[in-house]
Amino acid sequence: MTLFLSLFAQILHIGLMIAAAPTVAGAMDWLDARFSGRSGPPILLPWRDLLRLSRKTPMTIESVSIVARLTPALGLGATLSAAALVPSFTLGMALSPLADVLVIVSLLTVARLAGGLAALDSGAAPPGLAAQTASARAVLAEPALMLAVVTLALMGGSLNLDQIIGQQREGLLLPAAASAVVMTAMLALVFAEASVPADGLDEMASGIDLAIVRMTAWLRRLVWIDLIGGLFLPVGMAAIGSAPQAWLIGLAVWGIKLGAFILGLCAIQTTLGRVPHRRLPDLIGVAALLALLATIMVLASAGTA
Repeated sequence: MTLFLSLFAQILHIGLMIAAAPTVAGAMDWLDARFSGRSGPPILLPWRDLLRLSRKTPMTIESVSIVARLTPALGLGATLSAAALVPSFTLGMALSPLADVLVIVSLLTVARLAGGLAALDSGAAPPGLAAQTASARAVLAEPALMLAVVTLALMGGSLNLDQIIGQQREGLLLPAAASAVVMTAMLALVFAEASVPADGLDEMASGIDLAIVRMTAWLRRLVWIDLIGGLFLPVGMAAIGSAPQAWLIGLAVWGIKLGAFILGLCAIQTTLGRVPHRRLPDLIGVAALLALLATIMVLASAGTA
């Protein structure tokens, strides 16, 4: 029975992630417009765009190799795999034993690298320059994210995401100050990533390929939101053997956390504005230093610094 419930929860979780990614993107665009005093586009507009683009035949440059043609599917597969491993409303899903934080970060990195390679493979200047800029940012951002999750693994004594979240729920991730510093670092990385497109792949894709690229970007943002919400605000998450009411509460709390996160992110972007491109390395560098500080704090608390 437990195996069936864990499998059902896993399938439900993947379906919710796929359904929520475009909806969250539409809600953020609508909130950005409302905070700026405009009426804003419909929240379900991303779904309409996906349907419209999926009906079109993609147009590709004749000179590109098989790499550019396979990259959209590869990026979506890697991002969806990461999304399947990050819990939303419950713990103990079928793939929870594979939910290693390093695996999740690596899958997101693979998706980013695939997009950059395809943009460079096109031979066109705008996508190539965008991919080059994104790669330069990733040189700082990816190590900062890796250091942050390794710090949490040191605090929890495990690389398994479910175990880290479980210990966070019980207040066992000590020192608490290091956990707060890691959360600040990850929020800075999310704000930096939301300020600019991830790569130049969307400039060269069309048709269903463009729909896949956009879905990948929206799903990646949702993975970040779920990862931060699960690690630092693991309230309301149900266990596999819980009663149906606990699952409903978990779903409701997950929706509330999504709404609160996108509301806060849109409010910050409206108040402070998007980070200029030239200032992004500084913001990412601050996040990396915060992650390093958290690691030092954890080692010092363990008496091994």
